[in-house]
Amino acid sequence: MAVQLAPIRLRSSVRRSLHRGLMMVAVAAAIASCRLPFQPQAESPAPPETAQPAPPVEPTPATPTNAPAATLPNALVAEWQPLSNVLLAFGSMTITPDQVQWSSGQSSPYQLVGTEGGYLLELEARPSFYDTQNQFIKLMPQADTNGAADSIEVAFYPDASHLQRDEYIMYGSYFAE
Repeated sequence: MAVQLAPIRLRSSVRRSLHRGLMMVAVAAAIASCRLPFQPQAESPAPPETAQPAPPVEPTPATPTNAPAATLPNALVAEWQPLSNVLLAFGSMTITPDQVQWSSGQSSPYQLVGTEGGYLLELEARPSFYDTQNQFIKLMPQADTNGAADSIEVAFYPDASHLQRDEYIMYGSYFAE
């Protein structure tokens, strides 16, 4: 005698709850499979009792004070024309090996103080643009298809604290003629 079971019919609210539960389990399993398993660090063995102490490390000599100063690439030592409206009031920017000068009359000797993400110049004279003195400018050359710098983006920073937070007060572009 064979027993025939009738199909189980669940109410729609029960089916939705069951479906949600299964989806949550599937999502949890997927997330868990993405995690790396915990691997405890192997403990380093204790040094043998007969080991000799390591010799003292000699301090590295300091960089000599007569080391050559970093300089801008020759491609940046040029006259640049303002491309951005914000820079039109200052006119062209001429960069020489030791000075930046704008045709509006502002100029300053500079020191190259960094090369990460561009060329960071500290302006000794702190020229004033829109009534704000600028201690730093960052030159970010933009290369053409041949690799030559045909334009340059410039960010202006009033002081070191703004520079550390990368909060420039003015940003614009120049192009080479």
